[in-house]
Amino acid sequence: MARLGRFILWLFIAPGDILSDRLGVTKDQNRDLVRMLVNSLFWILIVIIGLAIWTSRMPAFR
Repeated sequence: MARLGRFILWLFIAPGDILSDRLGVTKDQNRDLVRMLVNSLFWILIVIIGLAIWTSRMPAFR
């Protein structure tokens, strides 16, 4: 169960963590803030795309 929890946590943090690594942002350069910004933008974009797909398939919008 602990491994599943760590995987889910990693999944939510991964986009910001990967980009922070690619940009070379260190803890002194506020890595946590960069990671939070990237994660927020990434997941908001995923939700917007998901809602657009979901609403486009509703009978009222066909």
